[in-house]
Amino acid sequence: MEGEGAEVVPQWRVHTDGSSNRQAGGAGVVLHTLKGDKIECIIRLDFPMTNHEAEYEALVAGLDLIRAAGAENMVVYSDSQVVTSQVNGDYECKNGRMKKYLEKVKGQINGLQIKFVQIPREENECVDRLAKSASAEYMPVPDQVLSFVQTSSLIDEVMSVQEIDNENNWTTPLVSYLRDVVLPDGKDAARKLKVRASRFVLIKEVLYKRGFSRPYLRCLGPEEADYIMREVHEGICGNYSGVQSLVNKLIRTGYYWPTMQNDAQTYVKACGKCQRFGNNVRQPSEELTPMMAPWPFAQWGLDIMGPFPTEIRYGIPRVLVSDKEKQLDNNAFRDFCLELGIKNHYSSTAHP
Repeated sequence: MEGEGAEVVPQWRVHTDGSSNRQAGGAGVVLHTLKGDKIECIIRLDFPMTNHEAEYEALVAGLDLIRAAGAENMVVYSDSQVVTSQVNGDYECKNGRMKKYLEKVKGQINGLQIKFVQIPREENECVDRLAKSASAEYMPVPDQVLSFVQTSSLIDEVMSVQEIDNENNWTTPLVSYLRDVVLPDGKDAARKLKVRASRFVLIKEVLYKRGFSRPYLRCLGPEEADYIMREVHEGICGNYSGVQSLVNKLIRTGYYWPTMQNDAQTYVKACGKCQRFGNNVRQPSEELTPMMAPWPFAQWGLDIMGPFPTEIRYGIPRVLVSDKEKQLDNNAFRDFCLELGIKNHYSSTAHP
């Protein structure tokens, strides 16, 4: 058999995970050395971020630790399918910030023998616990666990303001005002911009929208918004949700742009799978028939059922309500009911 007798090279094992909430973000790393020792590390991320960014921050921190430890052959485990697939080259990375993180990771793994494996969340429980602990309001630090606090993203020093040079970008006047106090001509236009800018904040040259009951939402330009909406709707975590569900999911993921409601409606209407398999009513309308019963068992709903027990009898009903299947909507059945004085009422199909 091919490979028999080949020497098995010992490998370090590294588990990483990231967590993000409205208070802060957290990264957890667990290293298993060749001697069987375990090194645990938690990093508090004190800056706004998405869940995917927190996963990348944890991965970069893990790679920093294993390089510092002198490891050269290792397996990295993560429960993030998006991050693992992008690093392995299975998924194309189109988002600007994700590209920066991916370039950072590729620079760190240069010269190393390393394998990235995506595992279920339940198999990553030890490091998931560390990440959630780091992102808690009060970060508890267990004994013999390395702990750090990080106040800015690892890629912000190379990030530029999103799409600022685009004249049609809605973020341009807001960023210009918050960064350089640039106001448009006209007293009314300047006043409106000041009022609008009070709901936004500029952090590390990136525009975020303030929220009362949620964390800061990263503001997106047209190109980024189109990519994010496509990923959330039909990407690896997408479920082809409806318009309002899609908008709510975009906000929960941590993004905002002013036309997201209209953009989501247009996008869902143009989605072929949503139109073919969506929960849309395609049956023709039917005239509604009031269903009133003057006494118990005077009116029955009927469909193909049975066999019924013969020991229980309630007498002949006054009305039978059924759908329009041929078994109950034919001349023979109508004559049978007419002889017994039973009236036939018909409802829409499958709703007797």
